[in-house]
Amino acid sequence: MSGPAWLVWRQHRSAFWIGAVLLTVFAVFVAVQRADMLAYIEAHDLAGCVYGSPERRCAEVNAFRSRFYNTIHYTGLLISFVPLIIGVFLGAPLLSREMENGTHLLSLSQSVSRTRWTAFKFGVPALVTLIGTGVLSGLYSWWWKPAETLLWGMYWYQSPPFNNIGVVPVAMTLLALVTGAAIGMVTRRTVAAMVVTCAVGVAGWAGLGFLRPLLWPAEEATAQQVTADIYGSSAPLGLYTPHAWPMDMPSKDYTSWNVDSGYLTSSGDKFTSTACGDFTDASAACLKAHDVVGVWVQYHPASHFWPMQWVMAALLLTATAAVTAFGFWWARRRS
Repeated sequence: MSGPAWLVWRQHRSAFWIGAVLLTVFAVFVAVQRADMLAYIEAHDLAGCVYGSPERRCAEVNAFRSRFYNTIHYTGLLISFVPLIIGVFLGAPLLSREMENGTHLLSLSQSVSRTRWTAFKFGVPALVTLIGTGVLSGLYSWWWKPAETLLWGMYWYQSPPFNNIGVVPVAMTLLALVTGAAIGMVTRRTVAAMVVTCAVGVAGWAGLGFLRPLLWPAEEATAQQVTADIYGSSAPLGLYTPHAWPMDMPSKDYTSWNVDSGYLTSSGDKFTSTACGDFTDASAACLKAHDVVGVWVQYHPASHFWPMQWVMAALLLTATAAVTAFGFWWARRRS
């Protein structure tokens, strides 16, 4: 490397090398944990089992979850903070520190245009971030995938793992990086840029959680003959809670995402599930009075994972392009 690329690397090489070391340590940790997990699955013949399955060979699923859930879940939660950490501690100081100290003027006086300077200041960290988060996402997916049906509470649509696997974490981290850099350009103060970037990141993170079920059209199914709960025990319809997944609805392995549900009348109308209450003696009479004969559910099957991933990634990358364009405009007109 030479010129602006070399300068950007020299300025941030400590952060880059720290990231590389942490990624290497994480790779070793994942390899050890995954090997232990696969050995347990093989020793107890759990391959293909699902949580709550009535098969006798799947009786050890609860023990499996007790042993491995916390490690993979809380590791996933830590990884979920990576975009925020990148945005606050790499993106925000990326330009604000130089502008606060005035050292960016030295770079711009060395026959380097503002556009070229901005391109390298954004581009080199973005490339490193792209590679690093791609590897991180791949490692976590490699660890989680063999146990995806065994870990109740960590199915594909939950976070983690949804925000930690596939293309979403890469797009999310790139957006956090350029957002922090753009905020730093505007504020010209490192601490202020880090605080604002953190606030924007937390708000965006919460917003994406509300947006996730809307990324792809949900499918709908109805059932006239229902069972009481996700374990398949029979009970009067009045004791049925539609927020639990009945065994005769789609996806008996529980990997589908139930986003909305309720009761169904004989005329085909949807009936609000809370109107009669749940698990009370009066429920059966109330439901009968409203002519309830079944249930309906809107859900995302596991096949929606990649469409939802690509739609969210497209939205994040579009926002990244917009923020980057703003950064170039600000550098040329205002910096």
